[in-house]
Amino acid sequence: MTRPLRIGLLRLSDSAPVMLAHNAGLFAQYGLRTELVVSPSWANIADGLVWKTLDAAIMFAPLAMMTSLGRRGHMPALKPLATLSYGGNTVILRGTNPLMGQWPTGDKGREAFETWRATIGRRPRLSVVHMYSTHFLILKRFLLSIGVNMEQDIEIQVMPPPDIISALMNGSIDGGCVGPPWGTEACLQNLAFLAGGSQTVMPRHIEKQFVVPQGTSQNQDVCKAIINALNDATIFLRNAENRQTVAHDLAASLEEKGLNLPEAATLKTLSGEGLTEKTHYIHGHTEAGNVAWMLDDMQGLGWITQTEHDFLEEKWNVEGSKNP
Repeated sequence: MTRPLRIGLLRLSDSAPVMLAHNAGLFAQYGLRTELVVSPSWANIADGLVWKTLDAAIMFAPLAMMTSLGRRGHMPALKPLATLSYGGNTVILRGTNPLMGQWPTGDKGREAFETWRATIGRRPRLSVVHMYSTHFLILKRFLLSIGVNMEQDIEIQVMPPPDIISALMNGSIDGGCVGPPWGTEACLQNLAFLAGGSQTVMPRHIEKQFVVPQGTSQNQDVCKAIINALNDATIFLRNAENRQTVAHDLAASLEEKGLNLPEAATLKTLSGEGLTEKTHYIHGHTEAGNVAWMLDDMQGLGWITQTEHDFLEEKWNVEGSKNP
């Protein structure tokens, strides 16, 4: 390409493979010039792919799939080039946990919810990072597991992941489902407690993917270089000895090539220590991910038809960073 490959991402610890591949010169090692575009919201990421201001992006599958179907006003030909991570999403609620630890399913979970809701004194307001998100689907499944109806028992608000901290502080939301490290950071600041998440609802589900539009996917040399660089980055990320370094680098300011993430919370999401939802980075094609459960839920919500379900299931079941 005559200009840098523009890659969109958010301030999240599961952006680490792309950050590392860029900052450590791994993309350059494979002949790529890259520019990272740190976006304020997932809507900006989707629009960047639709209107061709981005050449690639880190995304969660539901938004990428819905964008590829033209739900944002235009139908771009998107392709999941690689799965970057599994899990990591947290269901957090502000206040005091009426139970010890994460909530069980069934009646005991419902009792905990009613006890907690009584302390709120109104219909709880819970946030997700986008309506077409893994987080929305995880939150819905979590609530259903304790007998809570999302449409009747709570209100849903959409906000970018980093904004959840200030929203919890000022009481504009009562919790939600958010990606790493922001849910962990809320718990460390005693703004919320961990009620559930990826591990309890859908263990090791596909979370972030590296998605490219047609203009990028048609260049096989570029795609191969991207995947090789991401594989190299993931080897480093999966080494426990490097977690402190990764957390420190991600905590650096944007001007210092970091993401300005809270370092302690980021480190916990990398290690999964204590009551923390761990982010699992995927290397090579050793672990194939399945999006069937997402598509089933998306169809149940009326987002897609059966024909679209079948089309997306065939197109979107992508393995880890496997050479094309």
